[in-house]
This record gives sequence, structure tokens and C-alpha cells, in this order.
Amino acid sequence: MNHRITTLTTAIALGATLAPGSPITYQGELLDNGERATGLYDMRFYIGDSEVLGIFLQFIDIDDVEVENGRFQVELDFNDSIFTGEDRWLQINVEGEALMPRQMITYTPYSIRANIANDLEVPWVVVSDLDIVDATSLRGTPLRGYAMTPTLNNPGVLGETDSRGSEAAGVLGRANSRSDTSPAFGVRGITQGTGFLGAGVQGIHEGNGIGVQGISEGIGAGVSGNTDFGIGVLGVTPNGTGVFGTSTNGIGVRASTSTDVGVSATTGTGSAAIYGLHGTSDTEFFAGTPDHGAEAYNTEIDGEGTALYAEGGRVGISAFARGEGFGSDLTRIGVEGRAGDFSSGANMFYGVRGFAQNPVEGGARTAYGIYGGAQVGNGTNTAYGVFGETFGPGGTQFAGYFQGDVHVAGTLSKSSGTFKIDHPLDPENMTLSHSFVESPEMLNVYSGVVTLDEIGGANIELPRYFETLNTDFRYQLTPIGAPMPTLFVSNEVVGNTFRIDGGEPGMRVSWEVSGVRQDPSALHRPVIVEQLKAPEQRGRYLDPDAYGLDRSRAIHHPRRTKD
Repeated sequence: MNHRITTLTTAIALGATLAPGSPITYQGELLDNGERATGLYDMRFYIGDSEVLGIFLQFIDIDDVEVENGRFQVELDFNDSIFTGEDRWLQINVEGEALMPRQMITYTPYSIRANIANDLEVPWVVVSDLDIVDATSLRGTPLRGYAMTPTLNNPGVLGETDSRGSEAAGVLGRANSRSDTSPAFGVRGITQGTGFLGAGVQGIHEGNGIGVQGISEGIGAGVSGNTDFGIGVLGVTPNGTGVFGTSTNGIGVRASTSTDVGVSATTGTGSAAIYGLHGTSDTEFFAGTPDHGAEAYNTEIDGEGTALYAEGGRVGISAFARGEGFGSDLTRIGVEGRAGDFSSGANMFYGVRGFAQNPVEGGARTAYGIYGGAQVGNGTNTAYGVFGETFGPGGTQFAGYFQGDVHVAGTLSKSSGTFKIDHPLDPENMTLSHSFVESPEMLNVYSGVVTLDEIGGANIELPRYFETLNTDFRYQLTPIGAPMPTLFVSNEVVGNTFRIDGGEPGMRVSWEVSGVRQDPSALHRPVIVEQLKAPEQRGRYLDPDAYGLDRSRAIHHPRRTKD
């Protein structure tokens, strides 16, 4: 489509009667392939400083301009500040097509002086003797910077200062309303990008200082960042503070997001990525100390305060201890939890507490209150999915206590073992313990009592899985009531049945048969009765206490000797 505009009449020449801030009436004729156009057209009107190329000072978009038999009329409300007396040119784009040549805007004599002499409305600019430029507006935007070239890094507004004063600023934004309901911002940055790149506000400090600093002297937020999908507040510094917020009665740093990262901060060694101090509730949060990636404190001793609370769609808190470094005393801890001390007055202490909730309805779900996994590497490394330990001079101690069923999908090893129940004769005041039966083989034992038939024998029926589960059968027979010297096993197990004979008809016999497990789990994890300790374990003990030795001689995870 080939467009062309012919100017009919125009008020584009500024005259003394045109009040500052008044719109310009522009009339034109639009030709489409040589014919007068009719319909609705999207148009953009540029003001430039040159007949060709140059810089566009402002543009105005007007959609659905009504064109009738080629003719149209629009109101163009350009900023008065761009008409300084220098030549100005109008360029028009129709449906994205730039129409050339540009049209020169002419001035009525003294029109620029008239703008200043008239009763100043909006906007107006004054340059004082101190080279200070004041731009003031009662109803519009007093100062606007617009960089139109999409391929260059030119800023829309550039602010610089050579001052070394503590309050000097390249750009200072201040919202002067003192209303407690005012939603105004001292500085506000918006990016319209649809991806993860770009930022509404970016602060960079190339030294050891602060990338972005926010100070609230009232009840608001020092720094507030909100995003639906990107990063609310991003602070990056090589060795200083990524984001620093201080509030005497509000929020030092606040950031919220719907799907991604509320606050993201990166810092060098020994500095704080995020540091926030909330003065009224004695709570702090800061990150990047030499010892800890993040620290949170809540000093409300008598309350139910939480030092750090996190809520996420998949993971509430994710903590990772880096793997760099090497040494026999070097420890890496992903999450460490502590509760209480020797002077604590509470009744319950949880170093780490986990709770998982299954939905009331909704099929077969699985919930893990605490899930621990560890991966072992090559060689003689040791891995613990969950490790529990207690220590101290007295009291009741359990390295692990389970209220409910426990299943081990693997080999269970122990130093000793018992069952422990309420004593059947005095359950309120006593307990009863029995030791487990131990064997170097994985044995299954089956027993019972049978009454012999009329010929002094009996068939013993075993479970239908007996021969599949067991091998290498062993038998034991004990007569009840009188000796039976000729009692014997006449037929061994066949078809999960064996027979005894040689007894007295009508007498009772106690029988027992055992077998060695041959199921896949047992064959996959056989019992190795005797084996050498690994070289790094020699000189150490599974149970050093039993030998009168301290915990430093333990094979498994000696207790920490310092905090």
C-alpha cells in the first residue's frame, strides 16, 4: 500500500495567541495509491530536530483516525518545552509506513517569548544563575527523557554528579506528600519486557559499596520489589552489599513474587548479599557472612516467633552447602537445626522438625515428615541417609525413636537388641525386656504341637511358601508326657509337608523345623559373618563405650567437640 499525505490546513505554526500546553490542530489529506482514502487508520506523529535523520524529540500515537474522502483532522498535544525556537519538523507514520518528506513547523513572531511571558501553566522550564534547571508541571510531566533508537544503550535520562558528599546523588527522586495513605514512589522503574531479561530498577556499585540502598524513615518500605514472574529485587556487588535496606518502623527490604524469585542477591566472600534490620520487633535477616550463607534471628523469647519463614509452591527452603575444599576436618552441612541451651526454660526442643500432610481425599498419596538421602562415591566412602545420635551424662536417650511401624528395605545390623513392653504383671510401674535370638545364618523357625494318630505318627503341614522361602531344613522333636525313644522324622519336607513316626498313639509331640532363607532379598544381601575393617576404620570401634573408650574412637560419626 502506497500512502501519501497532502497538507490542507494546519495550525502547526505556533502563534502568540496559542497558550502553552494547548493542543495543535492538524488537518491533512491522505491518498492511498493515488486515491483519496476512506476508513480508520493508525497514525504516529513525530517531532524531530532535522529535515532528515536527526533526533526525534517526541511522538504521539493516535489509533483509528477517521479518514473521509481523504480528509482527516487530529489534535496533537506536544510538550511546549521542545519548541525552543530552533527548527522543528513533523514526520507522520501511517499503519507503520513513514511518509516523507517531513514538514517544517514555522513560528509566528515572538511566539516563544509569548510562551514565557504568558501566565505559566504546564510545563515550564527555568535556568537559574547557578545552572540549575527547574522543570515544573501542575498537571503533566515536567521533564521527560526518551531514547528512541532500539539498538543503542543510550539512557532515557542521565544523571551525574562529581560530588563526594554523603548525600550526593546522580539522580534523586522524592515523593513530597506526607499523607499516610499516599501510594507515591520517590523513584519508580518499569520494564515492559516479557522475558527474564531487564529490570525495573538496576543498581550497580563497581567498588565495595552498595548496589541499591533504601531507607524508610516512617512506616513504609526501604526497598520494595514486586514481580509476577521475574525478580522482585536484584542486587549484585563484587565485595559490598547487594541490597541494603534500613527501616526504623517499617520494612527494611521487601520483595514478593508469584512464581519465581522474591529476592535474589549475589555477593563476594565475607560480605552480606542481603542485610535487613527491622527496628521494632528485634528481628534480623542477613546473608553472606563468612560462616553462614544466611542467618535469621527472632528474639521474642516469650512468644512463638519464627526467625525465618519460607513458603513455596514446591520447596519452602532450599539450602546447599558447596562441595569445594578438601580436608579431614572439613564438614559440609546443607541444613543445620538447633534448639535450646543449658539455660532454656521450655519443655520441648526440636533441632529439626518436619511435618507432611496428605490430602483428606484424592487417592493413594505419600507424605514424608522427614526424608533423608545420601549418595556414596567410589572407594570406601560411607553414606548415611539419616543419622541420629544422643550424648550427655544422664537421662533417657534415643538416637532414634519411632511411634509406629518401621520397615527396613535392606540389612539391619545392631550391637544388641531387645523387645521392651509394659510389664504384663505391673504395666503401670514396670517394663519387661527380652533379648533377640541371634544366629550367623538368616534362619526362619517354625514350631507347633501335634497329637499322634492311631499308628503313632503325624503329617506336619507347613505354610505353602515354606519351600520357596527356605532351604537346608533342620528338625527337632520333643515328646510330651512320656518318653518316646523311637520317635523320628520319617519323611522330610516335600510339598511343604513332613511326617513323623515311631511314637505312641494319642500322645502329643512338640516339633520345630528351621530353614535358611533363600529369597532374592536374602541372596542379594548375605550375612558376611567375619570381615576385616576398612583401613581407615582400624583402631576404631562400632561401640567404643563397651570397651571403656571415648567417642573419639568411634567408627561412625564421632560427636562434635565444639559448636
